[in-house]
Amino acid sequence: MTAEAPDPDHTTGLSARRTAAGAGIGALIGAGFGLLFLVLNTVQFSTLGRTLVITVGVIVFAGIAVLAVRGLLRKRGGGGRLGASGERGRRGPPFGRAYWIIVLIEAGLLFAGTRLLASLGHSELGVAWVAVVVGTHFFALGWVFGLDRFHVLATAVTLCGIGGFIAFFAAAPAFIPVISGVISGFVLLAFGVWALTPTER
Repeated sequence: MTAEAPDPDHTTGLSARRTAAGAGIGALIGAGFGLLFLVLNTVQFSTLGRTLVITVGVIVFAGIAVLAVRGLLRKRGGGGRLGASGERGRRGPPFGRAYWIIVLIEAGLLFAGTRLLASLGHSELGVAWVAVVVGTHFFALGWVFGLDRFHVLATAVTLCGIGGFIAFFAAAPAFIPVISGVISGFVLLAFGVWALTPTER
């Protein structure tokens, strides 16, 4: 009786865990937005406070960038291994026509919204509007990549944006950059890390 040779395509345990398709690119985009939010919305902080916040942001972003790039290079070197059904786990090219149409709409909404708020004398609401638009953008990103966890991110960042508007109407404008800017930034960075967490396949 001879022993059967192990199936090279069969994976168990840790080998069956890998990041979702599109997670690396999505994590880089989210982390980039997050770091930008921290840099732009800590101007009113003390020098020490701003330095600490930005330092933490840079460290987290650097870690995400290293892991994301390593993962992308590994997948490229492996030829982008296909699943059993022959599909890569996403709806199509990661940056297809639909995605770029959504990005153009996002850019238009960002520009038009912030200009309108400034013309009305409420430029402080600009960051809240940006958080709402960026948050809803991640609903589209999650759909393009077939990555459900980015829908959670979209909800969290959008709520941070809405929180900024609530602070404005509650006569607490000083909290707008904290709620819609700094908290949104850390949420984006945290979800960038989560996106790179291996999932069961």
